[in-house]
Amino acid sequence: MTTVDTPAEPLTGSTDPVLLAPDSAEAIVANAHAILPVVAEEADEIENLARLSPRAARVMRAAGVFEMGFPAFRGGVEATLAQQVEVTALVAAVDASAGWNIGVLNAGGYYAGRLGDEAYAELYPTRDMPTSGAFHPRGRAERVDGGYLVTGEWNWGSGSYTAEHIVGGAEVFENGEPVQGADGKQMHLGFWLPREAIEVAHNWQTLGVRGSGSTSYSITEPAFVPARYTFDREGLDNPLADPLNKSVPVSHFALTGVVLGVARHAVQLAGDFVRERMGSIDAAKIDAATRQALGEAMGEVDFAYAGVREVARLTDEVLWTPGLGLTPVQKARMTAANAVAANALRRSLNLCMEIASARYILDVNPIQRVIRDGMSALAHAGTRRAHLASYASAALNNPECGYTIPDDVSNDGGALVREAR
Repeated sequence: MTTVDTPAEPLTGSTDPVLLAPDSAEAIVANAHAILPVVAEEADEIENLARLSPRAARVMRAAGVFEMGFPAFRGGVEATLAQQVEVTALVAAVDASAGWNIGVLNAGGYYAGRLGDEAYAELYPTRDMPTSGAFHPRGRAERVDGGYLVTGEWNWGSGSYTAEHIVGGAEVFENGEPVQGADGKQMHLGFWLPREAIEVAHNWQTLGVRGSGSTSYSITEPAFVPARYTFDREGLDNPLADPLNKSVPVSHFALTGVVLGVARHAVQLAGDFVRERMGSIDAAKIDAATRQALGEAMGEVDFAYAGVREVARLTDEVLWTPGLGLTPVQKARMTAANAVAANALRRSLNLCMEIASARYILDVNPIQRVIRDGMSALAHAGTRRAHLASYASAALNNPECGYTIPDDVSNDGGALVREAR
């Protein structure tokens, strides 16, 4: 990974920030801070358009925030999970939709990392090729000579308006019969879909996170996709792979930053509301119930951030250790982090609504949009409490791993990491 930060060419907009060339994870993190004023200025337009505004998309692409998942062996910055979730949360704390686009489009680098040399060169002449993907409901792919004939209708196509490439998941058939994958189930592949065959539904009208642009899209007439333009969506873990492709669920971790950022934004607005009420008086003179509610909300956000950062750090230790793979509990903990952060968001939103009183229902109150965004983010499958049941199951079935991080010998001060090194 290069760490040399060279200035990028200035953007065309006179008010756009001067950014570093996105040739290192550190440069992209710095750029994420620099673009926050633009995200704030464009938030209303993003909301109105129900997708990223042209200016926001241009600046975010120049910042490299959609490129963090590209592997180093392809010349990518291969950002750690800790860096990816921090960038996503940072932007989501200003606008949830912009943060959501980062969390989703960032996964394009993971998909690209699974391509062969020929396909990668054809599809990614530059890393500035945001790639959107939707995998449910699953389409159908009939295996033919040289590739597949793909049809399907995919929902939740977040970022697809901004994307250069669109991926769709489909189950594989041959001669009308299901094809079995490496995991013993029907093979489920991701396909780089031909743009000319895609029909966009333009059906993204929602309560919140409107600017994610998560429209549905479909292919009704079978479209040919070369075999080289596919990857195994349900691929087995591979400890010998590059860090970000050791385990499929790793690609979803950055989205945890959205719920963290929204929760932080809600607390910021609630705190500013209380401070405005204070005027020149001492905080101790604000009623105790309001102070307690704000303190509880602050605690929810602080400890959710701390927990997610620690899970990211521990997971990164494993991913960046050659030959070391994630244990079942570590994998489940990584997925559970989003559900735990979502619980913190639920509680902090309720507290902030209590602080704002009836004023939160007013369109002119900025906390209203944050509440709508928060409720919409909580509708995502990754925030479901069911992931916590899977976390418990992993611990019960693998007693050598322990129930909690302090009890997990594989996370005990990085002992296994040091041993593997």
